[in-house]
Amino acid sequence: MHASSLVDSPGAALSSALVPPTDGPCVEVVDASTGRIVHRVTEYGTKEVDDLIASVAGAAHRWRGLAAFARTEALLRWARELTDRREELAEFVARETGALRAEAALDVDRAVDCIRYCAGLVGKVDGRVLAGVPGHFGHTVREPYGVVGGVAARNSALSTFAWQAAPALAAGNGFVLHAHAEAPLGPLLTARLAEASGIDALAAFTGPESLSTHLAGHRSVGMLAYAGPADTGRKVIRASAGPIAPLTLNLASGNSAFVLPSADLAAAVPSVLHSRFSCAGQNWFGVSHVYVHASLYEEFVTRAAALARRITVGPALDPGALMGPLPSETACERLAEAVAKGVSEGAEVHAGGRRVPGLEGGGYYEPTVVTDAGPANPLRTEPVAGPVLTVSPYTDADAAAAEANATRSGGIAQVWGRDAGAVKELADRLDVGTVWINTHDALSPEIATTAWRESGHGTAGGPDALDACTRTKMIMWDVTPLAGRVPAFTKIATRTDSEGSRNA
Repeated sequence: MHASSLVDSPGAALSSALVPPTDGPCVEVVDASTGRIVHRVTEYGTKEVDDLIASVAGAAHRWRGLAAFARTEALLRWARELTDRREELAEFVARETGALRAEAALDVDRAVDCIRYCAGLVGKVDGRVLAGVPGHFGHTVREPYGVVGGVAARNSALSTFAWQAAPALAAGNGFVLHAHAEAPLGPLLTARLAEASGIDALAAFTGPESLSTHLAGHRSVGMLAYAGPADTGRKVIRASAGPIAPLTLNLASGNSAFVLPSADLAAAVPSVLHSRFSCAGQNWFGVSHVYVHASLYEEFVTRAAALARRITVGPALDPGALMGPLPSETACERLAEAVAKGVSEGAEVHAGGRRVPGLEGGGYYEPTVVTDAGPANPLRTEPVAGPVLTVSPYTDADAAAAEANATRSGGIAQVWGRDAGAVKELADRLDVGTVWINTHDALSPEIATTAWRESGHGTAGGPDALDACTRTKMIMWDVTPLAGRVPAFTKIATRTDSEGSRNA
């Protein structure tokens, strides 16, 4: 199934696996490290998306009809193709997102792991037997929707793509992805490699944001998996009300970390900073605010600021860089304005807080550590897309948990401490879908990750990964003898007829 065509810009080399150039409207893809246009990608409109969905729907019927082992083998071939093209894919992703090459390669690896895991789930969609009604026997089956739609965020796009598409394909669906218009190269090439692996029930395209709502409202799309900003997510929710399509949502929102009195700062400080500053603060699972117990607060801030100042910022493909640029100059300007506004309302910068001197062409901003940003400070109340970590002290764990629960985020929280009882007690109080204890990155296809409230809805990964991509059908059998199954109204009618005959 053809994905959006990639149109080569002068002097740029593209993989032979990509679709040949085509005429028509194009999206310009910019290198985040230099600000220069590196590729032009065919832009889809609603008609092209409609045609693509129709094609995938036909292919999905054939895909579902394949034997389980054939679908498993196709998914494993796709994973091998991605592994073989790991370095090429990583360079595409690094250029268009600003993620370091190592971070981009990790995104490829996570996509491969997810596809392999879901390949093992093919044919394992279970139903239930229900035999509680005397004389009746019932069972449920889980059936695919037909076509599942996906919307990928700009960052972590390949792993997001895989987490959306692989379960859908394993369950027997087709899949159509709307790749982010500013970072489409990695997802489009990934889709082409799926086709080369024998999976023709998958396609990807790119185009304006409005195509996400078009996909959500399309009556041939049975369900949609969305990853991206909350504002667009709300539009997707409204659009899905037309066909009443189910959704899974992974919305960008700030996550919190908690450093308890028993925490090991030697582990907690670098882990929390890595969580926030990797991918220049763009990771959906990263921490944006950390609550530190008052007994450790000053030491935490001192260590965090010192470590932040040692982080080298540079181009995504620079092997000496420890953090890459923001996606664009515009994103960098917005971040600088947000920090300035936060400082004007009382926040104090301990490290960073400015653009990187001497680096031009990309959105380079220093890793920033901020204190005294209270709950009403815009650095806490508004989404901050960039490498800014706010830190505040607490003395009462209940009050800190209540403050965190009052925010928009219900995604992932981190809890750092060696007192198991206190850690468990705090984890139970947090109104979030996922809690990571003494770790900053527990993403794995074998382990479910759940988001609540304004961070999203639904579960990704884990043994129940196929549930969101299938729907339940109930089948009930009446096993009583046929002679005893005369409905009551028929008995009454029969008796009335007999009485009428006798009276005559």
